[in-house]
Amino acid sequence: MDNQYERDNWVTSQLSSLANGSKILDAGCGSQRYRQFCEHLEYHAQDFAAYTTDEQGSFSGNKEMYQYGEIDYISDIWNINAEDNFFDVILCTEVFEHIPYPNETLYEFSRLLRSGGKLILTVPSNCLRHMDPYFFSSGYSDRYLEFFLDKYNFTNYKIISYGSYYKWMMVEIYRTMGINGLFAKLFLLPAMCFYYLKQKYNDQVAVNTLCFGYFVVAEKK
Repeated sequence: MDNQYERDNWVTSQLSSLANGSKILDAGCGSQRYRQFCEHLEYHAQDFAAYTTDEQGSFSGNKEMYQYGEIDYISDIWNINAEDNFFDVILCTEVFEHIPYPNETLYEFSRLLRSGGKLILTVPSNCLRHMDPYFFSSGYSDRYLEFFLDKYNFTNYKIISYGSYYKWMMVEIYRTMGINGLFAKLFLLPAMCFYYLKQKYNDQVAVNTLCFGYFVVAEKK
C-alpha cells in the first residue's frame, strides 16, 4: 500500500549505476534518505532546513519533529551557492510540491549540472497535503515535465509514471479504513478488494487518468 517502496527501488538503482567519484547534489535532501547509497560518490547535501513539524492537521501530516542530516548548502533550492556546471548528478526526490518556484528550480539544476550531467528526479502527480506550511502543489503532470525539461536545456529524458487510478483508489480506501472505526472497515473492504484486483491489471487509460507520480532521468545538453 506504500508507493515509497517502488520509488526507493528506482532511485537506488539509478544511484548504483553512477560512476565512482561523481559529484552529486542531493537537492532538498531533508533527512537524506538516500545518502547511504551514495558512498561511491562525492556527496553534497542541500536543503533550506526550516521545516519542523506539520502546522495544520491532515491525514498524511507528520506530527513528529523532522530530523535533518549534515547539510553543505543551506539555501533555497532555486538559489544554491555553487558554481555553474559544478555537479555531475543532481538528485531531487519528492521536493517540488514543497517549493513555490518549481520552474526556477529546474533552471537552477540546469545551471549547476555540467554538460552531459544527469538529473534524477521524482515528483508526485497527485498527493495529499503534508509538511505544512511548505506545501504548494498537489502534483505535476508529465506534460509539465516535458515542457520545462525542454525549455531548460535537458535532453534524452525518460519520464516513467507509477501507480494508476485503480491503485490510487485502493490506497485511499485503505487509508480511510485505517483512520476510521470498524463500521468503515466492514463497509469499505469490498470496495478495496475490487480496486486491488483492478490495479493488478492496469491499462493505459487508468494510468493516464491518475497516477501517484513520475520518475525522471534527464541529461543536461
